[in-house]
Amino acid sequence: MSGLFGTGRKPLVDVLAATFGIGAWVAVNGLWVELPLLVTDLPEGWNLPSYLSVIIQIANVGPLAYSVLRSVRPGQRPAPVVYGVLALGCLASLLLALLWQETSWVAGAEHSTALLAMVFLLSLVDCTSSVLFMPYMAVWRHIYLSSYLVGEGLSGLLPALVALIQGVGGNAKCENVTMINETDSGNFTYVITQQEPLDPRFSVTAFFFFLMVMMVASATAFFLLEHLPSLSSERVESPSPTDSVAALDPSQSNTHLVTRQDPEKLGASMGASVCGLMLLGQAWASSLTNGVLPSIQSYSCGAYGNIAYHLAATLSALANPLAALATLVLPRAHRSLLALFTILGTLVAAYIMATAALSPSPPLMGTTGGEALVVIAWVVFTGIMTYVRVEIANQLREEGARALFWCGAVTQAGSAVGAVIIFVLVNVYNLFTPYYPC
Repeated sequence: MSGLFGTGRKPLVDVLAATFGIGAWVAVNGLWVELPLLVTDLPEGWNLPSYLSVIIQIANVGPLAYSVLRSVRPGQRPAPVVYGVLALGCLASLLLALLWQETSWVAGAEHSTALLAMVFLLSLVDCTSSVLFMPYMAVWRHIYLSSYLVGEGLSGLLPALVALIQGVGGNAKCENVTMINETDSGNFTYVITQQEPLDPRFSVTAFFFFLMVMMVASATAFFLLEHLPSLSSERVESPSPTDSVAALDPSQSNTHLVTRQDPEKLGASMGASVCGLMLLGQAWASSLTNGVLPSIQSYSCGAYGNIAYHLAATLSALANPLAALATLVLPRAHRSLLALFTILGTLVAAYIMATAALSPSPPLMGTTGGEALVVIAWVVFTGIMTYVRVEIANQLREEGARALFWCGAVTQAGSAVGAVIIFVLVNVYNLFTPYYPC
């Protein structure tokens, strides 16, 4: 029997490797799809996504620290560090579920300090997993790497599917509330209009506990991989350097996790000018997908209603790994096609940016067509740009380690620059206006 559970392999290793892979990005991916509910409850409001984008970029100190450790201790086994990273992820996800609503005053403003602190820790875990988990898989026969990659794909798919089931409880509704003001001269009553609380099928806390269960399952799978005697025959004595897959994008999502190595190259190696253009395209796509647009998704979708925002967040999260998986089954894209897709994705991004900039009165607001269009725009943008980024990484990977290194470098640089610029525009210059239904 061929396929994932083919001849000459142990299915238990496949299952454990996939479960281990789920822990790579499940926490951060879960936070993004839960934002439609979080922005209505937390003091940052619609600015919350911009905070998350910057925090995720700051958390890339984790991969840097691990790289320094590897340079100081070249013989350091990944396994002990994996234990520490997974333990931190389990603890942070538990604290997130228990404390996400806790706030405090910082510099004269109320902030979700508990949530933001846990987001940093979880981002530290997820970003570090990109340079840690796949190299660990090199101690196993190379046939199990695909199972691990399936798990990393599930780390994006599962939170999105659970969030779709959760829902947001419909669009915002307003209600009149009678308030009583007690004074020395008597009590005065007045009526204010405020938004009714959203009523999803289950709470944000329950969703965060689901993320914690996924982290615990990942840690358990890793423990069993390390300690089950019956699996020791599937290990390799000394993995070759090509078995240890380098991380391409430790910034936000799992889009880099399904790249493949073609046995044959597509003709002659690309020249320096072509390579430079590919790197420029990677930086631009990463800036939009990891920094700019996620930071203003609340402004882009919020005025169209909670349902549109919810669908845009969850369906685009589904489009991300599906588009990356497409690179496994489709032939290598011609560079002119990648350029065309980049232009198309940029045009869709421009429309998305326009909906955010024109908030609280974006185009076609209050119409079914407007709601459908903004959801489609987000799904199409995510799918196209994910495909472009993964395909560029695939082709640069075939050019060798140097090109792959610069691919990772420009990915990080583009993501960080985009996140910082939008954070300043949103939180310092207040260029975007939220929509208040009541």
